[in-house]
Amino acid sequence: MKFYIHSLFFSYFYQKTFMFRISFLFIILSFSLFGQEKITKCTNVKKFTTGTYIGCLDYESNADGFGTLTYTNGDVYQGNWSRNYFNGFGTMNFSNGDSYSGNWVKNSMEGTGKILYANQGYYNGNFKNNMFHGTGEQKIIFSGQYQLLKGEFRNDEFYEGTKEVFFENGDQSTRNYIGGIITETAYLSSEFKKSTKGSHYSNGKLKTGLQVYTQNNIITESKFQDGMVVSKTSNIENYYVDQDILGDAHSISIDLEREVNDDTMYVYLGFQTKTPIQPVRFVFDTGAEMFSIGYKLFENLKEKGLVYEDLNITISSLGVRGEPSENHLIKIKELTIGTYKVRNVIAAVETLETANSSLLGVQFLKKFKEVQWSLNSNKLLFFKE
Repeated sequence: MKFYIHSLFFSYFYQKTFMFRISFLFIILSFSLFGQEKITKCTNVKKFTTGTYIGCLDYESNADGFGTLTYTNGDVYQGNWSRNYFNGFGTMNFSNGDSYSGNWVKNSMEGTGKILYANQGYYNGNFKNNMFHGTGEQKIIFSGQYQLLKGEFRNDEFYEGTKEVFFENGDQSTRNYIGGIITETAYLSSEFKKSTKGSHYSNGKLKTGLQVYTQNNIITESKFQDGMVVSKTSNIENYYVDQDILGDAHSISIDLEREVNDDTMYVYLGFQTKTPIQPVRFVFDTGAEMFSIGYKLFENLKEKGLVYEDLNITISSLGVRGEPSENHLIKIKELTIGTYKVRNVIAAVETLETANSSLLGVQFLKKFKEVQWSLNSNKLLFFKE
């Protein structure tokens, strides 16, 4: 009896084990057959309304895997698919000569990729929903120039980084962007260079901030407020700097000298030289633009050891009779007028040996906070603060 029960148990156990093995083999076979059905041949042809597809199909005849779609307009996509969508890596060659190679998600450029334009321009970087989005580099080619943008893009717009423009004539411009806003610009040509820093209008014009313009060694700094110049200084012009005027008095009074039967007025200036010299007489002329030193006087001052800096700038200005003249600009370290010592004074030196007019013009007066001219007493009042 016991043997019979044991035999029945053994027989039952053996049958269950055998059935399990058969079931397991059936499952494996089913998966194998299913996989073969999904792979199919990759030369299948499928018609879309936009063109013809040749490639892999899934068991529902969807484009799936690797394949090529040739559009009726001549565009060609070759790459990975998922259920009739471009998905994964693929390349689209457009009929106009442009192309895109990179990642796709449901027919949209998404992730990293590169667009190469027919004119050799490009975008290389990140995409989102068919737009430049994220870190990237773009080259745009126009007639006579090309632009290079490096940084961050958002929704096809340049958001942060540097935009450079290279012109056919060799000129170059640069704009720096932070948060989609221009913060700095620079323009460099063979004739001049200009830079701006501050807030700008969308066209790149400076709204509020500082502009520096350099041409022929002449540097002009302009401060802007709401698009208008509010102040301007230049290395060819004298302007008020309180530290440049040394003296205890709040102001000084200087007599204007006149000769008999002569309406010309004169002012005496002292120069810092290694060999001391007497004060030099200058014509006081408010109609003259520059503080001008005659050729012979300058040669004499140099011989005596005048301390100055050559600015390597030549300009045209108006002389004592209003006639134009060529002048070489220098910066004098220090000179005296009355009890004041005045430092860093820009002067124009006549370049012609026959030009010997020494004029105290408007540019010298600009070194002071205020200058008053009393016609009745023939005096000049200079204020340092």
